[in-house]
Amino acid sequence: MTAQEAKRLEHHVELLCPKIGITGQPIPPRLPAARAAMAAGEISGAHVDKIATTVESVPVEHAEQVEADMTGLARKFNPTQLIRLGERIVAALNPDGSKPLDPTVVDGQNTLDLCENRDGSLSGRFRLGAEDASVLRALLSPLAKPQPQDDRTLSERQGDALAEIIGFAADSGNAPAEGGERPHIAVTVSLDTLQTRIGQAMLDDARTLTPEQARRVACEGKIIPVVLGGQSQPLDIGETRRLADKRLRRALAIRDGGCAAPGCARTPHQCHAHHIKHWADGGPTTLDNLVLVCPYHHRLIHHTEWSVHMDNGLPVFTPPPWLQRAG
Repeated sequence: MTAQEAKRLEHHVELLCPKIGITGQPIPPRLPAARAAMAAGEISGAHVDKIATTVESVPVEHAEQVEADMTGLARKFNPTQLIRLGERIVAALNPDGSKPLDPTVVDGQNTLDLCENRDGSLSGRFRLGAEDASVLRALLSPLAKPQPQDDRTLSERQGDALAEIIGFAADSGNAPAEGGERPHIAVTVSLDTLQTRIGQAMLDDARTLTPEQARRVACEGKIIPVVLGGQSQPLDIGETRRLADKRLRRALAIRDGGCAAPGCARTPHQCHAHHIKHWADGGPTTLDNLVLVCPYHHRLIHHTEWSVHMDNGLPVFTPPPWLQRAG
């Protein structure tokens, strides 16, 4: 069926089917008389649409009676005739029409339902009102553009863009504090795990990351890594000596001009400072060991066979062998 037909059926379910409330109690259907008539084969889905339109246009105190009357009429008249009869009922009960609503002040425009998965990820669905939706579109559009040699789907690009927007909000300085602290992530990982890439890293809420995820997280100064030695003694707790400070960030911005990956147009403030030789492997936090990369290319370097090295003071990216052969 077409998307329009599917949407219409979904609307019929909303009108005709009972529900279970958050307290566990059943909620009757919005159009009980129409439900019974349709179940008996006495009216069609088109009739239901006209009944709903009329019921929604009359004062709420008359809705139940109007629904019963319209259902009775639907047994005798076709949908076109029925809507005309409904207009007469509306004119009689509500001659001045409904008060227009300003959609900007209607409650409940925005909803977000989240489900936490076993691996620590989140899934769910959301709905934004027209005003907030226009802002989100404007934010997503430049961040979700495909990169060179980008095999992500539109859905994946938009998901990565949303993750970046969340990062921008957390870094803005305007995010609300909880427990006296601004949003941050604390990652606890042994130095051996970082170096051998075998094992797991633990977040401060007891969830886990893979070693490669921890290595990528450790590149970004807005994260607080806690690195443990053999006796679980803290060796490093987000010390600035291994993070790119403002001076280095400025130098990187001038040298790389944004994400240094070929063809990427991300600006410096949208990029992470990546250690070419990871600090856990003895790599220094210096200009010739750092490169600006956007979150997408940062993940490629840490989680795929992409690599980067310095050549005459400039970063050079090398794609995986299979991609070189394909080119």
